[in-house]
Amino acid sequence: MNFYPSCMKSLPLLWSRPETPHDAPQDNREDERHDFDDSVLQKIVGLSRARAWEIVGGLSRPSKMPCYSWGIPAQSCITGSKLAQVEGSVCQRCYALKGFYRYPKVQQAYQRRLDRSGDPRWVEAMVKLVYWQTAETGTPYFRWFDSGDLQSVEMLRNICAVAVGTPEIRHWLPTREYRMVEAFLENESLPANLVVRISAALIDGQPAHSLGLPTSTVHRAIAPPESTVCVARESEPVNCGTCRSCWDDAVRKVSYPLH
Repeated sequence: MNFYPSCMKSLPLLWSRPETPHDAPQDNREDERHDFDDSVLQKIVGLSRARAWEIVGGLSRPSKMPCYSWGIPAQSCITGSKLAQVEGSVCQRCYALKGFYRYPKVQQAYQRRLDRSGDPRWVEAMVKLVYWQTAETGTPYFRWFDSGDLQSVEMLRNICAVAVGTPEIRHWLPTREYRMVEAFLENESLPANLVVRISAALIDGQPAHSLGLPTSTVHRAIAPPESTVCVARESEPVNCGTCRSCWDDAVRKVSYPLH
């Protein structure tokens, strides 16, 4: 299925790839309305890109990913912060607690996104940024939580609202907060274009509860049966290439080699 809006196919790259608000686009001119059909227009006009970036606190641009991402500090993980103290857990070796992620400027950026996630304009601003990052990258995909995890059912509800507002885009959200997802699913359903993957807590382990949703695991040597193994580390530099398994609801199990 082609999720790329036809109205965006001729769009130039209208902004750079900023990592901090200081690098965010400062162009406040009105969008070129003739480039869009009415359905998309209603979703992305109103806020300038710079203003949307300010409201959200910015996006991440992980080098491995084909798209931008939104994340918060790994230290804010409710379940993950406990698992980080457990021997053999995935979170004990969390990539978002080391390397580049430890730089003060990066930590400040992730904290800013968490602090601004309760803004009443957050959904509107995220819808605009998701569309514009798609126009730039040329890939109709978006990743949630390159760092951090769900903080509440309300946060999941807002993310669902962003997915509903960007139906042409495929969204992927990995999480270990299965109880929040379970509480959400008691009365609501996930948008068809949002893949929530319940992640295993332990290396070579399985998620405690999958809730009937797609899952992800981490393995040392042998992936679990019937898993699609991530091949990103077979490339140099490490990247997803043309693989989009994590965003594909039909791929029920994805397993990542331990690194």
